[in-house]
Amino acid sequence: MTHAQGEAGQVNWMLTRLGVAVFLSMSVMMLSMYLYRQQGLVEDGAPSEVATLLADLMRYACLLFATPVLFMLGVPILSSAVDQARQHIWSTDALVVLGVAAAFIYSFASTFRGGGDTYFETGCAILIFLTLGRWLEARGRLRASGEIGSLASLTPERVTLNRDGELRVVPAADVRPGDLLVLAAGDRIPADGRIESGRAHVDEQIVSGESRPVVKEPGDAVVSGSLNLDGALWVRATATGSDSTLGRLAALLDDALRSKGRFERLTERLAGAFVPVTIALAITAGALVSRREGTAAGLMASLAVLLIACPCALGLATPLAVWVALGRLASRRVLLRGGEALEALAGVRAVCFDKTGTLTSGAPQVVAFDLVGTVPETDALAIAAGLAATSRHVLSRAICAYAVERGVQVRSIEAPRTEPGRGVLGSTVEGEVVLGNIALIRERGIPVDTQVEGILLRHAAADYTVSLLAVAGRVSGIFAFSETLRPTAREALAALRRDGLATVVLTGDSAARGASIASVLGVPVRSELSPADKLAAIAAMRASSGAVAMVGDGLNDAPALAAADVGIALGCGADLTRETATVCLLGDDPSLVPWLIRVARRTVRTIRMNLFWAFSYNLVGVGLAMTGRLSPVFAAGAMVASSLLVVANSLRLQPDTESRA
Repeated sequence: MTHAQGEAGQVNWMLTRLGVAVFLSMSVMMLSMYLYRQQGLVEDGAPSEVATLLADLMRYACLLFATPVLFMLGVPILSSAVDQARQHIWSTDALVVLGVAAAFIYSFASTFRGGGDTYFETGCAILIFLTLGRWLEARGRLRASGEIGSLASLTPERVTLNRDGELRVVPAADVRPGDLLVLAAGDRIPADGRIESGRAHVDEQIVSGESRPVVKEPGDAVVSGSLNLDGALWVRATATGSDSTLGRLAALLDDALRSKGRFERLTERLAGAFVPVTIALAITAGALVSRREGTAAGLMASLAVLLIACPCALGLATPLAVWVALGRLASRRVLLRGGEALEALAGVRAVCFDKTGTLTSGAPQVVAFDLVGTVPETDALAIAAGLAATSRHVLSRAICAYAVERGVQVRSIEAPRTEPGRGVLGSTVEGEVVLGNIALIRERGIPVDTQVEGILLRHAAADYTVSLLAVAGRVSGIFAFSETLRPTAREALAALRRDGLATVVLTGDSAARGASIASVLGVPVRSELSPADKLAAIAAMRASSGAVAMVGDGLNDAPALAAADVGIALGCGADLTRETATVCLLGDDPSLVPWLIRVARRTVRTIRMNLFWAFSYNLVGVGLAMTGRLSPVFAAGAMVASSLLVVANSLRLQPDTESRA
């Protein structure tokens, strides 16, 4: 069971206790109203003996109804205060315990003494308001951390295993590495594993952000939480439970929710110092008001100070806003590694992008096909696709995709053979056919004329990779390959510039290729950079613009991500081991970068608004309570209203973080 699921049960139990306490407290309130009326009758000359007898009965009835409220709502607060006191922590619970204890002890004494005012209704109202505030806080925290629950719900409750040739249905928690899982269409995959038999389309959106199903065959890896759409699969489990991809995703999000940033640590220190100061102020207020208006009024003044000064809103100001933002980011498959990551992101003033695998797709695609010689284009493409189909090389896959897009029928190749690192050879009715680099073409004794050389020089200037097709001893076509820009790359960079952020692309590509990319993206591109040069570029950006975020794939650019103030890794997917990245984007959409920076900025702005309100409320409220003119019940209500305002302000982050900040 996750932390979020356990807290959901606690929240429901808190609501149950609160409901019962409200019912009992309503009786206390009605009885207290009679006591106030009885006091008025005595002052008006009503028969005192009857009035006194009824008043005593009402006091004992109030005691009877108020005692369960004290135990149901007060004991958990007392327990928390004691635990924190053992750790030598001044907690806000201590203020509540002192205030409520004072109200109840005074009321107990008045009841058993047979006269005097009672404040059972005040104590009950304080406990109800405080518990209501904490229930609202817990509900807000659950809404913010709901993404953990959604991750946990992706694990099926039961799964079918093949053990010793026998099919058994067992709880998913009992699956161990090495077990053979039997998955039907529509089943969630409960563990990371490798397919031993079967073929199916699998929805891996949970880890990749890719909405299109992926075809999985024997030998392919599958990850926990993904969905088997349409086939039967037999999967050998390799990682289960907390070691699986889904378990590690939930753990990362849970750790981020528990970690504390700079604002939260500051407010905790302030709240800790606030408690002893508040106690001193409450004692002072009680003494001053007692001299002027009597002991009962002094007690109420002290109680009002303790309650109005309770820094509940201060304690909520930072963590709740952070929880909401983290939950919102997690819904878009963006994970942060620490509590300070949001604050660091909000302070970013420049963003550096690695090119390969970040702004580009990483997989080469055919960007040009030059027909040379007399072989018709359709035949040339059909032969090239036939040769490429016999190889698993990335360039071969690109050629096959290029031919399929143009509706070309793949030709059958006789006796195909692969020359590792150089190309593929085979035979057709036309004679020997070759698909490969210039070295393989020359080795086969195929002439390269000036036309072919001119095409090769042109592609080299654009920094394209090339493959040559030769049919019957003559070059018939030249394929040029390049990584293609992701569809949202230009949009992402434009959004960052609109938000006032300096942007630059860092690449090891040639100057010509860099200039080509710069013309398309409309941003500066620094080319021919070594890893050390990229570190120097980040340092220069920091000196000229301020805090720098580096966006890359977290693999070959790991040093650059570590050197930046914030490292953002795209396309983490199931690989959550990229420790140099402060932020992991499970998908590969660069447009998420400006979005998450806006979320961070809006979150920090919300935190500052919350802190301003909390400090202002406490300063004004304590000053008013010190005069003795503030009812403890009103003070408790104001405390809850203040916390509710902070909760509502923080939850505003949830539905509209896409808007510009």
